[in-house]
Amino acid sequence: MAETYFLGYSTPDGFLTHITDDIGSRKYKTFILKGGPGTGKSSLMKRVVKELSEVETPELYYCSSDPDSLDAVLFRGLGIIVVDGTSPHVIEPKYPGVSEILINLGSCWDSNKLNDAKEKIIAATIKNKKYHAVVRRYLRAIISINEDVLTVGETCLNKEKLDAYCDRLSSRLFPKKKCSPTAVSFRQITSLTPKGVLTNKTNFDGMNVFIVNDEYYAVRARLLDKLANAACSNGYEVIVSSDMFLQGNIYQHVVIPELKIAIISGNCDNLFDMPYHTAKINAMRFYDISKLKDKKKRAEFDRGVAEKLIGEAITALKNAKNVHDELESWYINAMNFDKVSAITDKLIEDIRHAAM
Repeated sequence: MAETYFLGYSTPDGFLTHITDDIGSRKYKTFILKGGPGTGKSSLMKRVVKELSEVETPELYYCSSDPDSLDAVLFRGLGIIVVDGTSPHVIEPKYPGVSEILINLGSCWDSNKLNDAKEKIIAATIKNKKYHAVVRRYLRAIISINEDVLTVGETCLNKEKLDAYCDRLSSRLFPKKKCSPTAVSFRQITSLTPKGVLTNKTNFDGMNVFIVNDEYYAVRARLLDKLANAACSNGYEVIVSSDMFLQGNIYQHVVIPELKIAIISGNCDNLFDMPYHTAKINAMRFYDISKLKDKKKRAEFDRGVAEKLIGEAITALKNAKNVHDELESWYINAMNFDKVSAITDKLIEDIRHAAM
């Protein structure tokens, strides 16, 4: 089964994606798709996946603004990336024609038909951007509020007890390998979407899953960071997913594929009834309960406000998607999809040639 991720996530300062790390590594030939909404970028990538799945199962990267839409596919064995390079994740070639190839689906539209809907397209584009600006403002507030909860947790954290537990757990889970240390790889497993806060749970299939239930975030932040570093130090590939509702690269999930181990946050809405082996880590045993007592109501208030703001951000994303769907309809009407199909045929041929 293919690994499935989100291409990235919204932040108060714009969209963040780590696929640019892979593109910038120069290990891959990257095909960057350009064109407007509704020009067939996702459908093109889905066809690439269908046609080449017998060669290699790729990693699939979905759009957080529309989780049914593909934003990128990555064939690690073949050294190939196909990615949507349009807003909000604008990607431009650094070594055009060498490491990156531009594919312009805008060459397949009828400009006259687009001009007929010019004012509607401009108005809808502006409206869509305004909704995304609302999402970013909500995220800034959510992160600020959650930082207060994290601060409460950090002031009540028994670091010595937690660090000792981390050392014991990492010694048990990550036997040392005779190879050089590795570095973490960022891939987004959970993201805010118009359908809610979604987690791609299929990445945990067949794994031993440790769920960290932590209402104050400090235990999970320190635990996952230390476990990820320990696994890297012992030579394992480590995949980490950032918590978009906390400041900085605080990990929400850590996955060690070789060992079939995942250490994940229990603060995700769609993780219940997981059909695989799980163990729960109770974060409360690493807090000073007497210190927490005076701060409990403050943290509960913060979490309640953050939850409501997340709900409002989801509503704004739904509104943005509705407007985006309108934009797509005008571009779809102007597209020559026979030309898109021909471009897709050529791309598949180029990838097959690269695999030979």
